[in-house]
Amino acid sequence: MEAPLWRTPAGLLAPEHVYCMARALGSELQRLSGSFGPEAVAGLVPQVVRLLELLEALTGPAAGAECPRGDPAETLLRTVQSLRGERRREDGGAPGCYGDLEQKLLEMQRKEHHLQNRLAQLEEENQKALVQLAESQSQEDSTLRKEREVMLRLKEVVDKQRDQIRAQAHEIGCKTRDTEALQEQLARFMSMNEELRHKLAVVQAQLKSALRTKEDLETAALENRREMDRLGRAVAAAETPPRAMDGAASPDQDLRRRERGGSFFSKEELQQILQERNELKTSLFLVQEELAYYQRELLNDERIPGLLLDAVKSTIKKQRKKIRAKMLGTAEEPASSFGLWYRNSSSSSKDPSASASSGMWEIIDHQDVGFLQEEEEEGMPDCGSPAGTLPP
Repeated sequence: MEAPLWRTPAGLLAPEHVYCMARALGSELQRLSGSFGPEAVAGLVPQVVRLLELLEALTGPAAGAECPRGDPAETLLRTVQSLRGERRREDGGAPGCYGDLEQKLLEMQRKEHHLQNRLAQLEEENQKALVQLAESQSQEDSTLRKEREVMLRLKEVVDKQRDQIRAQAHEIGCKTRDTEALQEQLARFMSMNEELRHKLAVVQAQLKSALRTKEDLETAALENRREMDRLGRAVAAAETPPRAMDGAASPDQDLRRRERGGSFFSKEELQQILQERNELKTSLFLVQEELAYYQRELLNDERIPGLLLDAVKSTIKKQRKKIRAKMLGTAEEPASSFGLWYRNSSSSSKDPSASASSGMWEIIDHQDVGFLQEEEEEGMPDCGSPAGTLPP
C-alpha cells in the first residue's frame, strides 16, 4: 500500500483514489487469503465492499475514469459495485419490476458466489504454482549445488595431481643431481684406482727388482761364505805343522793333501775377498732396509685393499722360504714361523738353522770359519748359483 494515498484528505478524494484503494485492499485480501485460506477473509470482503461503495458514492462518479482491471479481486469489487448500483437504481424504479429485480439479484449473487469459487480456485492454483516454482527452484539449487560440489572435487583432484607432479618433478631433479654426483665420484674413484694401480705396478716392479737383487746378493754371499770356508780350511791346513807318519801314505791321503796344497791363497787375497764379502753384505742390508720401508708403506696405506696385502705378504713368505731352503740346502718346509715382514739384523739364535736364516746380515770374522765349515760339511751341499732358479 502507498502511504500518500491513505493520507489524502477527504475533500480531495476522487473516484480514482477509491479505485486505487480498492485495488490495494484487493491485493492485501488476496495475500491474506493465500496465506490463511479463503475462509479467513470471507466475512471481511462484504464489509470492505460496502465501505468502498460508500467512498465511491461520496466522491461521485467520474466520467471517463476507469480503474485498471487485471486482478480477480478488483474484478470482483467492480462486479459487486455494479450490482449494488443496479440494485439501487432498481429500488428507485417502478414497484412492478420488483420480482425481476429479485431474480436478477439472485442471479448476480450466484455469479458472485461462482466468481468467489473461481477466485479461490485460482488462488489455490496460484499456491500450487508457487509450490511447484519453489520445488523447481530447489531442484535447480540442488543441481547447482551438486555441480558446484563436483567442480570443487574436480578442482581438489586437479590440485592434488598438480602437487604430485611437482613433487615427482622435484624428486626426479634431486635424483638426477644425485646421479650426476655419483657419476663424478665414480669418475674420481676410477682415476684414483688407475693411479693406485699404476703405483702398485711400480711398487711391484721395485719389489721384484729388490727381491732379485736380494737373491743375487744372497747367492753371492753364499758363494763367498763357501769360498771363505775353503780358504779357512786351507789356512788351517797351512798353519798345522807336518807330522811324520809311519809307513807309506795312502794314495787318498796324498791326493787330499795335493788338493789342499793347490787351494792356498795369500793374505792379501783373503783380505780382498773378505772386503768384497763385507761390501756385498752391506749392499744386501741396504736393499733389505729399502724393501722393509716399501713393505711398511704398503701396510700403512689405507687405499690398498687387504687382499692385495695378503697376496704380497704370502709371496714374500714363499720367497723367503725358498731362499732359506736353498741357503741351508734342505727341502722347503710346509709351514714356517718366518712370519714377520722385517727382522732386525742384531737378533740371533743359538740354533744353527735360525742363525743361518736370521744372521744373514752379520759380518763373519775368522773365529766363525770353523763353525761354518762344520755346518757346511754336515747339512749344506753345494747347490751352485740359485739365482736363476728363484721365481721373480
